Amino acid sequence: MSAEDLKPLSEIEFQATFTVPMTDITTSAEEVVDVWPYIETVLDSEYKSANTEDWDVDHVYINQTETHQHLLINTGMKNVYLVVVIAVAERQIYGHHLLNLNQNYGIAH
Repeated sequence: MSAEDLKPLSEIEFQATFTVPMTDITTSAEEVVDVWPYIETVLDSEYKSANTEDWDVDHVYINQTETHQHLLINTGMKNVYLVVVIAVAERQIYGHHLLNLNQNYGIAH
């Protein structure tokens, strides 16, 4: 996989994959697609200067219509996640987005 295969999602594209409520399926999620080649390419191309050694999937959510899964990867910064979005029916990666809850929702560090 190369950097040209990556699909960074705009805020609008990312928000379009939400339907409330998002359900936490972390303990029961089954692998829809192998995300690690994609994640490794994102880390290598977009986070070269960051120590990504310990970044791992912390949470998995699915939207109400079960069309998209969100894999939240802990970046080591409180309330900041690299989210990989999976299109469930297509069994493919839809894209990725850096979710900063501190910035988006005014959460204190």
